[in-house]
Amino acid sequence: MLRTNYTAEDKNTFEQLRYSYPDERIMRRFEMLWLHACGKNAPEIASLVQRDPRTVLKNFQTGGIKLVTTIESNHPTSELEHHRTSLLEEFTKRPPASAKEAAFRSEQLTGLRRSPERMRVSAIADATATAVGCLPYKF
Repeated sequence: MLRTNYTAEDKNTFEQLRYSYPDERIMRRFEMLWLHACGKNAPEIASLVQRDPRTVLKNFQTGGIKLVTTIESNHPTSELEHHRTSLLEEFTKRPPASAKEAAFRSEQLTGLRRSPERMRVSAIADATATAVGCLPYKF
């Protein structure tokens, strides 16, 4: 293993965060660090947390609490994400009559050009449920 000289303060931090961190994946990483601070080696830790030993070693090689608490994800974000609140506010005040109008107004507000089809998909994804009344059946 790479580092076995954890302080008592580090060990207490790992012990607290392995149960209290908001993200479950990060909690598992802190549990691995806590077990390592207790003197366990990678194969023992891997069997206890039911992970591959290479994954355990990778978590130790990254080093530092800041790197352990970051999760690398491959979720691309849209350029329109920065303008989400202003677009939502604008389209709530004055709903567009068509996807073409939504694309045009979006381009005017943000400077980012999107096709009407893309705006239609965005509108469906961002749409909030509206109450639709039902007329009673007449006998």
